Amino acid sequence: MVLRNARLPIAVGVVVVAVVTSMIVLGTRTPRAGEPVVVSGVSQWGALARATLGNRAKVVTLLTDPNADPHSHEATTADAAYVAEAAIVIENGAGYDTWLSQLVDARATRPRVIDVANLMHVATGTNPHLFYDVSAAQRFVEALAATSRRIGVTSTSSAVVLSALRRLEAQVHAIRATCAGVSVAATEDVTGYLLGALGLRVVTPESLRLAVGNGVDPSVSDLATALEQLRHHPAFLVDNVQTATPLTNEMVSVARANGVPVVQVTETMTGTNYVTWISRTIAAMRTDLVAQGCA
Repeated sequence: MVLRNARLPIAVGVVVVAVVTSMIVLGTRTPRAGEPVVVSGVSQWGALARATLGNRAKVVTLLTDPNADPHSHEATTADAAYVAEAAIVIENGAGYDTWLSQLVDARATRPRVIDVANLMHVATGTNPHLFYDVSAAQRFVEALAATSRRIGVTSTSSAVVLSALRRLEAQVHAIRATCAGVSVAATEDVTGYLLGALGLRVVTPESLRLAVGNGVDPSVSDLATALEQLRHHPAFLVDNVQTATPLTNEMVSVARANGVPVVQVTETMTGTNYVTWISRTIAAMRTDLVAQGCA
């Protein structure tokens, strides 16, 4: 997904109202005295922040509903209130959560900001779904540990989290060693970084994947090509159930009718543990790759 998440500038009045009412919004959720507030736009970075910082900070995730489309989110007064209190704000970047960066820019004093896309040198206009990149998760944890030290918060869990992420990365490398080049299909590019790390070849036309991700109709020829490729039995079809459309549902139906396994994924993390969440996706892909004679 690339352009669909662009947002118009947030009205200054909305932000002002949010800041003025922050005491009400945060009423029953006020952090302990001296406890910094860390705000993440998306659940994956929030879960990793919570695992890294433990009880040394109050970590707040603003997008948590796996049934909602993150690309349709618009900042609320509660979002603005949390950002107004934050010592650290975690942005996904690459245009994915511009509403959050607008809230940060509206503050009189800027908090410390970790932009994951900047860490990975990923520009706006390219695939922003960095939470499906295990190497990005590692880079983020390292950056968070360093940033939190600068505000007087020392993480005692970052080494444990990094160790778990490195084990995940080893699994990815092991699959790539025997499955590189295997064909797979995808309704869009939400797991693009993971598929790339696994060395898999996405046969679905890129223009169709981008169209679906941007919420526009692909060309008739692209859809015909995608459906025909599903009849040639790729290892699996990745389907983002969080942004299902009649077109993606048609791709799923054709895949199942032709015996192609469907790996269902979401953009918003389910559960509270990042490693567990992404491990399930890797395991599902590995199961289908084993059926192809690799992994």
